[in-house]
Amino acid sequence: MIALNDFDARAPFMAQLGEPGGEPVTIVNTFVAPPGLDEEVVEVWRLDSGVMKTKAGNISQQLYRGTAGRVVTNVAHWESVKDLQNAFMSPEFQGLLPSYPDGSVAYPHLVRPVEVPGVCLGAPWDRESAPAAGESAAEGGSASGSEIEYVDLCPDVPLTEQFRATSGAFVLLQIFVVPDGEVDRAIHAYQKTGAYMKSRNGYIQAQLHRGIGGSSVLVDLAVWESVGALRAVLLDPDFLAVSADYPAGTRCFRQVLRRAAVPNVCVA
Repeated sequence: MIALNDFDARAPFMAQLGEPGGEPVTIVNTFVAPPGLDEEVVEVWRLDSGVMKTKAGNISQQLYRGTAGRVVTNVAHWESVKDLQNAFMSPEFQGLLPSYPDGSVAYPHLVRPVEVPGVCLGAPWDRESAPAAGESAAEGGSASGSEIEYVDLCPDVPLTEQFRATSGAFVLLQIFVVPDGEVDRAIHAYQKTGAYMKSRNGYIQAQLHRGIGGSSVLVDLAVWESVGALRAVLLDPDFLAVSADYPAGTRCFRQVLRRAAVPNVCVA
C-alpha cells in the first residue's frame, strides 16, 4: 500500500482536489520507493496511468526517474481539477493503490505554470507585490548566504551521490516549500536566480509551477546539459549572493531526474 504525504500541510492534496474552477491543472507526484523496489513502483504506476488515460480530461503524463536512489516523479496534465478528482476517485484507480509495495510514499501536489519574465511562460504573477532587489536584507533577509534549507528526499542518496551517478543531460527537480505569505517573494528570488543561470553555459530551460488552493509550494523543472555545468553554478559566489533573496525558512527538496520511457504511456 502507498502512503500519500503532503509537502505543505496547509494545502493538502485532497483539499486541492476539491478546488473549484475549470482551468487546466498539472499534478506533480513524487514517489519514494522502498529500497530495491523502484521497478515495482514503476510497474504499478504504468497500470494506474493506463487507467488515467481512459478518463475524461486527461491530456498527458510523463515519468521521470532518479539517476540514483529511489525517487520517481510523474508530471501529468489535466483539463481541470474536477476531471482529475473524478479519475482519482474512480473505483478502477483506487483499486490499484494497494498494489504499490508496502512502504511506498507519494507526495502529490497540484500546480500551474507561472510566468516569470525572462525565464519561463505561464499565468502572470503579481510582480507589484514582490520586493525590489536588495529589499529582502532590509526586511530581515540575509545579505549573503542562501536562506534556503536543502533537503534530500532520500537521505541515503544525497545530491552529491546523485551527481556522481549522472552523465549527460538531466532534469533537476526542485520543490520549494515557502513560509506562509512569502510565495511572491520566492518567485521574485527565482526570477533573479533564473536570469543568472540562463547566462551560464550548460543551462537549457526551466519551468516554474505554483501550487493551487493557497499552497506555498513552488515546483521547478530545469534542464541542464551536464552535472559539471550545474555544479559550477552552485559553487559560484555570485549565485550564492542572488539566491540569498529567498525568504528565510524556505525548504527545497532536490532530485536529479531523467525522462523515462513507459510502454503505451510516455517516451524518454
